[in-house]
Amino acid sequence: MAVTIADVARRAGVSRSTVSYVLSGARSISPETRLRVEQAIEELQFRPHAGARSIRSGRNGVIAMALPMVYGPHNQVQMPYVWATLTAAQDLGLKLLMLTDDDGETAIRDAVVGSQVDGVLLMEVQRNDPRVPLLSSLKCPAVVVGTPDDSARLPYVDFDTALAGRLCAEQLLELGHRRIAYLGQSSATFRRDAAYAVHARDGALNALRAQKVRPVWAPCDGQPADVARTVDGLLSKVRGLTGLIVYNERALPLALDRLAGLGLRVPQDVSVVAVCPDDEAERLRIPVTAVSLPVEELAHTAVRLLAGQVNGETVPSVTILAPTLKVRDTTAPAPVGGAAATSA
Repeated sequence: MAVTIADVARRAGVSRSTVSYVLSGARSISPETRLRVEQAIEELQFRPHAGARSIRSGRNGVIAMALPMVYGPHNQVQMPYVWATLTAAQDLGLKLLMLTDDDGETAIRDAVVGSQVDGVLLMEVQRNDPRVPLLSSLKCPAVVVGTPDDSARLPYVDFDTALAGRLCAEQLLELGHRRIAYLGQSSATFRRDAAYAVHARDGALNALRAQKVRPVWAPCDGQPADVARTVDGLLSKVRGLTGLIVYNERALPLALDRLAGLGLRVPQDVSVVAVCPDDEAERLRIPVTAVSLPVEELAHTAVRLLAGQVNGETVPSVTILAPTLKVRDTTAPAPVGGAAATSA
């Protein structure tokens, strides 16, 4: 049977109202009495209702993660962020409420206006995201995880995906590759105008344009058949392709398999540079140079900033995590007429 305030009062030898006052802080209680009540709470493992905690502090220890869940292959990419955020919240003694509705504005408004949460983490941010001005108008502690075109003065934290894309392109260019293509996130992700996908693609393609290399790219939904079609399409558009940039964790291993199936060796014929988490890069059967996606660091930073806001602290308006390129391939392009040119 659940422990009640009455049980705590009996153990401490005080009235129920005294226990309530200790929990709420509504009245001054002598140090000796407070100590007896706190000891009774600890001995009985009493856990006060969230309402009692909110009376005392104005908070209920719950933060929301607004993340419209995408069903299909992309869902597997979202889950590491969910788990990392959940772990970060637990480390700070916070509970995490998932707001997964497609209509994110309604879910956020209901959670905030109904005092269900102390703050909101905004995920899967679009470049022009209607949830951003909504949160700003609600005057609720919030952190935007991503880089919208207009943050509406909300603090945001992000991994510099534009620089990540640029680093991938520059790595191939420095090795002498000129026939390069970019394989990006799903077509649905680009239809949503997801900031991270657009910024990474543009960072890579702009770096190619700066060196007079024709920018060629394609979205990829991540299913085996679609990956094969996308790789084949890029090979047909870039004759003699020797460099491939991939920012699509689901598609990456399948793209490597497709290249092998076409008789193209990685990295001897085609150098592949990817943006992906370290553990994903380490699982690949072929080592590729990669920009690490710091999933845990991003989640922990976002939760820490939100918790700081909830506690009344001033937090940075912009926090950008710098990308790190881990070079595993220094292969220069094959001579014109070599395997890469003839196989494509």
